[in-house]
Amino acid sequence: MSNAVSSAGSPVGCSAAPSRETATATLLRQLVLAAGPLTVLQIGCPDESCAAGLAAAMSENGRGRVICWEPEGVHAEAVAAAVEEAGLGPYAQVRAGRPERLLASVPGPVDLLLLGGPPESFLALLKLVEPRMLPGAVVVAHGVRDVSARCADFLAHLRFSGGDYVSLPLPLDGGVEMAVRAA
Repeated sequence: MSNAVSSAGSPVGCSAAPSRETATATLLRQLVLAAGPLTVLQIGCPDESCAAGLAAAMSENGRGRVICWEPEGVHAEAVAAAVEEAGLGPYAQVRAGRPERLLASVPGPVDLLLLGGPPESFLALLKLVEPRMLPGAVVVAHGVRDVSARCADFLAHLRFSGGDYVSLPLPLDGGVEMAVRAA
C-alpha cells in the first residue's frame, strides 16, 4: 500500500474549511495563522475534518503543509477525501501507516506537532520528533485530561523536563496540553 494518500488539489480560501469547529480546532487555526508554520505534523486525526481545517489555515497563510499520519488505512482515506473535497491538497498530505516508519520522509524541521490517538504513545512519538523540533516549536496533545494516567510520563516530560518546554493544560474538548519548546 502506498504511504501517500493525498497530495493534489487546488488552493482555496477559508470558506473551504469545515464549518463545525471545536475549541481545539479554533486554537489550532489561531496557532497556524499567528506562527505561520511551514511543517505541521499531525499524528492521529481525531476526525475527517481536522486535517482540512489545518490545511485551510495554511492556505490562508499562503504557505506550508500539514502532514497527517493515520494508522488506519480506511480512516486515512476518509481524511484525504475531506482534504480533497475542500480543495486543499496543496496544503496537506495524508499518509497511512505507522509514523515511526515514515518520519524520515518529513521535510525540514517540525514547527507544530499535533498528537491524537492512543495517549500511551504520545511520549514515544514526541521523542521521535524532538530532534526535528527547533526552539519555538509547539506541541498540542488532544484529550489528555480524561486519560492523564495513561499519558503521565508524557505530561511529566512536557511539564518538568528541566526547562525544555513551557507547558500548559487547557480545559478544551477533553483536555488539551499545549507546550512550546524552549530549548
